[in-house]
Amino acid sequence: MSEEFIPNSEIYSAPPGSPTPTQPSREPIHISIIGSATGTDLVIKILHRLGFAEARAWSKLQNDPNTGRPMRVLTKWLRY
Repeated sequence: MSEEFIPNSEIYSAPPGSPTPTQPSREPIHISIIGSATGTDLVIKILHRLGFAEARAWSKLQNDPNTGRPMRVLTKWLRY
């Protein structure tokens, strides 16, 4: 797995009044898959096999607000 991404479960917050944390900056990256329910599930399974993300990390099937087509979303955290 790429070192640029870190798990969503890691929290980098310092207690109030503490010095600036030495942890790297993070940015959420949202990845959307839009298509049929079957197609989105297939892509998620392929990405899981490649080690990109756990299948359960993706959102439940929902409708894309722009097209109305089925979609699923994943948030990965980019470290820089």
